[in-house]
Amino acid sequence: MARRLGIGGGFGARYGTIVRRQHIEILIGLRSKHECPRCNFKTVKRWSVGVWLCKKCGYKFAGGAYTPITKVGEIAARATRGMMSPSTLSTELDSLRAGARVAPSVSPISKRPRTRRKKQVEPTEITIEENAGKANEGQAAEQESPAEEESPGQSDNNN
Repeated sequence: MARRLGIGGGFGARYGTIVRRQHIEILIGLRSKHECPRCNFKTVKRWSVGVWLCKKCGYKFAGGAYTPITKVGEIAARATRGMMSPSTLSTELDSLRAGARVAPSVSPISKRPRTRRKKQVEPTEITIEENAGKANEGQAAEQESPAEEESPGQSDNNN
């Protein structure tokens, strides 16, 4: 009996390779975290079919069944913002119905997604004066050490 591996392992050898791969891509996209449209953190998870929830700011919004933002939703957002004329809107919707890819929405202000900052450990800095002081102490200790190393049996007085 063959082992079932991964998300699509439950299908076994059934349904064909292409269908299994499409199913795996949909499930991976569904279960991954997405960017929140309000706070721009990658904390959005699916709440239910078509409902998405940001775990950070609590923003709940409607989206697609498998992705929070759909192609038709992007077109509608650009149309409501007034970024396209009605003729462009109808042309883009017709091309979408024909199976063409939609250009991603162009926002006038591009924000990069916010990420949580990691605590940075600052290295201890030793100033030049401290290094010079330590070097002088080391030289003084080297000069004194031969005099201190005389054994009790050997002395300058040979009595």
